[in-house]
Amino acid sequence: MIQRRQTIFMLLAAIASVLLFFMPLMSFDTNGDVMRFTIFGIKNPIDTLSLSKTYTWPLVVLTVLMTIAPLVTIFLYKKRELQVRLCRFNMLLNIIFIGLVFVYYESDILGVIKAVENDSYTLDVAYFIGMAFPLVNLVLEILAIRGIKKDIDLLKSVDRLR
Repeated sequence: MIQRRQTIFMLLAAIASVLLFFMPLMSFDTNGDVMRFTIFGIKNPIDTLSLSKTYTWPLVVLTVLMTIAPLVTIFLYKKRELQVRLCRFNMLLNIIFIGLVFVYYESDILGVIKAVENDSYTLDVAYFIGMAFPLVNLVLEILAIRGIKKDIDLLKSVDRLR
């Protein structure tokens, strides 16, 4: 069962999670100075802003879990119900990741920028492809769950015939 379609979906979800380690999530452009936000923190060229001390360890932990969960799920092909639960758990991790970035970190960063710059700036927020990876993971996990449930239904129908 390791060669099924859901295995490919889970492997792609793990690869997308690994790419979060290398891609920036968003950037903040204030009067020509660009700050890039990654899961490891903020690359900040502006000396007056103390944004590099923003704690992003929850994002790193979530990304590691979002990478490990699909890989573990692939090798639990004999325990299909557990696979479905682990896929749902990974979906929850992705939703928490998106929520943390949008609700907590983005508002925190924007608040610090507004406090330091005193409204004498133009602020542009640009989202990079790194923000799309958790959404892609959600879709891939949904597709994997559908494949696993098809396997469960197929095995139940075969058991009825015995």
